[in-house]
Formats: sequence, C-alpha cells, structure tokens
Amino acid sequence: MTSLVFRLLDHHVITGLADHTAVSDERGTMSYAQLLHESACIAGGLHHMGIEPGTDVVIDLSSGRHHVVAVLACARIGAVPAATGDFRLEGTPPVLHAPDTHVVWDVLDKAGRTEPASAPEVDPDGYEELLRAAYPEIVDTLAAGGTILSS
Repeated sequence: MTSLVFRLLDHHVITGLADHTAVSDERGTMSYAQLLHESACIAGGLHHMGIEPGTDVVIDLSSGRHHVVAVLACARIGAVPAATGDFRLEGTPPVLHAPDTHVVWDVLDKAGRTEPASAPEVDPDGYEELLRAAYPEIVDTLAAGGTILSS
C-alpha cells in the first residue's frame, strides 16, 4: 500500500481534486495542490535542518494551515510526532527550534523549494497508525477528500 501522506495529498491532486479546498482558516483557503506544494517545500526545509525519518518533532502550533502543513511535511519525511524532542515547531508565525539554531517558517519554505520532499512509497511499520492517533481530524478529513475548517 502507498504511504499515508501520498494518499492524503498526492493521490487527490493526481485524480482531480487539485483545485478543491483542503484547508479553510482565518487567512483564507488552500487547495489540495497548494497544500501539497507547501508541505513538500517545508519538508525539504526540515530535511535540510537535519530532520530524518524517525526524528522526533514537537508540533506546537495552533490549528490552521501552518499546523496542517507541519503535520504533512513531517509525514513526507517520516518524522515522528512527539511530546518532547530536539526539534520543535511553535509560534505564530511558526519557528523551528533546533539544536543550536532557530529557523523561521519562510526560510524553511525557501530552503525547501530547491528540493521539495516527495511522498515516501510506503510507511514504516506502525507509522500510519501513529499519525492517525496523533492527528485524527487531519487524516480523516483529507483521506475523505474533505476540507479542514479552522478558526
């Protein structure tokens, strides 16, 4: 079976939902294609910062597009949602707090545009269940091709 993040984004874009709204928040709407692009770029930026498959990442962001993008970016590189760890995404606008440095969201995005992360072919054992347990609203809504509504 293909990876969860591929099924949540890439598959929908390929099969005709590219322009459908994936996220709607106080900043406006974001299509499936936009969500795929931004999460792939942020994932590339996170990878440049040393986040690899299996790395624990704390996502401490309020609901909305940044939270959704961060979750999907971590899924694209196989990072593990965690309560503690050396890498923490937090704040408005989001900042990555990493060992020895802090990187703002826009810099992560720009760094990742040179090498956006593709979805993995398959997930490691137990990874899909971990994401479904940690982020049920995001996973269930996107799996159904729906819109995540955040205020």
